[in-house]
Amino acid sequence: MPNRETAGNPGGGTDIVPAGQSRSSTQSIFGSLIDAISQIQQFAVIERTGQDIPDDFLTIRGKLNFFNMGFGNGFLEGLIFALLTALTLPVISDDGLNLWVERFFPMARSKFFLWSLTCAPIIITGGICCFLSKYRIGVLTRNAVDSLLTGRLISLAIKGIVIFILLVFLSSHLTPETVWKAAYGISLQKREVAEVIYRIIWHIKPHLIPTAYRTLLVFCTAALTPFFSIWLVSFCRRIRRRQLELYQ
Repeated sequence: MPNRETAGNPGGGTDIVPAGQSRSSTQSIFGSLIDAISQIQQFAVIERTGQDIPDDFLTIRGKLNFFNMGFGNGFLEGLIFALLTALTLPVISDDGLNLWVERFFPMARSKFFLWSLTCAPIIITGGICCFLSKYRIGVLTRNAVDSLLTGRLISLAIKGIVIFILLVFLSSHLTPETVWKAAYGISLQKREVAEVIYRIIWHIKPHLIPTAYRTLLVFCTAALTPFFSIWLVSFCRRIRRRQLELYQ
């Protein structure tokens, strides 16, 4: 037929794959997470038609591309989280800075809002990854989704551990002398500005250890939630199939 091409099946049958979904398409390098999800959606369309697709249709290179996309996206999530934490933690820790920021941005008075803002990139991407459970329906989509989420999980785990160690290290090495030297250098040796910076940094210190543990919790939750979502959806599908079998 003009709109299909066949691939050999080791079991002796014939696997039907729509044109445009050749083996080379499973080895493409994705430009963004949306591109990877779009490819998974195309795989799901194939599998929903009931076509028999061999396990090796998604090659090692294809799985590695999904893994790399998940790893890179997880690294970007962690980087944005770290930058937003560096911006919001001083505002949360120091009342004087909080009052100054509040004049321009009234929502800064809410610590819950500031923490939600910090976690927003991870929450959004985590929600998108949970959405993938809808398309994890067959061998091909399982391989693609699992590779993508595993890459993201490993990346978030590494980033979370690095941030945790860094915050603990800073907490144990911030002394009045080192803080003053840092503040004096940052202020370009202007004493009044240095005193303000010193006050802000010193007020941050008690918050470093709680923030370190909170970061681990956020990263673990963000990494594991998509897997839990997949398990829950798969469990519901099994129950639905059993109910249909009972009624037949």
